[in-house]
Amino acid sequence: MRLVISGGDRGENQMALDEAMLILASHKIIPPTVRLWNFSPTTLSIGRFLAYQDWVNEEERVRLSIPVVRRFTGGGPALHDERGEITWSIVGEFSMEEGYEIAGRGIVNACEVLGIEATFTPINDVEVDGKKITGMAGATRRGFTLVHGTFMFDTDLEKLAVIRQPSAKENVRGKPSVRVTTLSNILGSKVSRDEATKALLEGFSWLGLQEGEISHLERDLAKELSFKYSNEKWLKIR
Repeated sequence: MRLVISGGDRGENQMALDEAMLILASHKIIPPTVRLWNFSPTTLSIGRFLAYQDWVNEEERVRLSIPVVRRFTGGGPALHDERGEITWSIVGEFSMEEGYEIAGRGIVNACEVLGIEATFTPINDVEVDGKKITGMAGATRRGFTLVHGTFMFDTDLEKLAVIRQPSAKENVRGKPSVRVTTLSNILGSKVSRDEATKALLEGFSWLGLQEGEISHLERDLAKELSFKYSNEKWLKIR
């Protein structure tokens, strides 16, 4: 499986690249891929099917100057801390359920490398003592699936708590609005980006990773798709 470490970029460009990867993978133009990257600047992402006003605290968002991007995948809101998170994507010919299981195994392995006992909780959470350290979302096209998610090594959880609206839907299910933690909080000491990256690489090594680069076809398609993700109409479609 191809490994791409593509670094930081704005949310609209990162979402566009992930969608481009899924489209091209579904036509068997690019190989199955694991991509490690991050949002820069810090960004709030919301799932494709969420109503913007129900999930984003606009007053706090403006005060904190945090941009928002709507994903092409489902799931809830996530704050992607430029300094405290690695985001990962996995694309290949598998079902959504299989994609979550592949990702879950990799994240659990990565936690083990750091001395943390984590559990994959279907359908798409990895938890330590009942608190999430990663969330996942995915989309499927022509039998191919892209799953992406977070690896929170030192995310600013206070900022996450104020920028998202309290979720009535979560509360109905008996879950608190915020039930997440970070690797640094668990260990009681700072985990660096380098340490988190090395743990992820080891955690996903069972996939036979071979380092590669994003192709010009992926970049060209992502450039076209980025206009959608920077469009206010897409952001506030719901």
